[in-house]
Amino acid sequence: MSSTARHRVQRWYDAFPPRGAWRALGGLIAFGCLAARDLPATLAVIVAFAVAEVVFDAAESRR
Repeated sequence: MSSTARHRVQRWYDAFPPRGAWRALGGLIAFGCLAARDLPATLAVIVAFAVAEVVFDAAESRR
């Protein structure tokens, strides 16, 4: 087996898409909720992604 196939993830968040992709996904979901005129869901999405950013920053600073 080649060394490329045996590559291991160095940090837990390397397994996830980059932060820009998560921000874009959050924006698209929030826009979809706004288009559906569902303000509580829009606010929930924005708060959830903001909390995720804070948790990610805290985890990154602890390493």
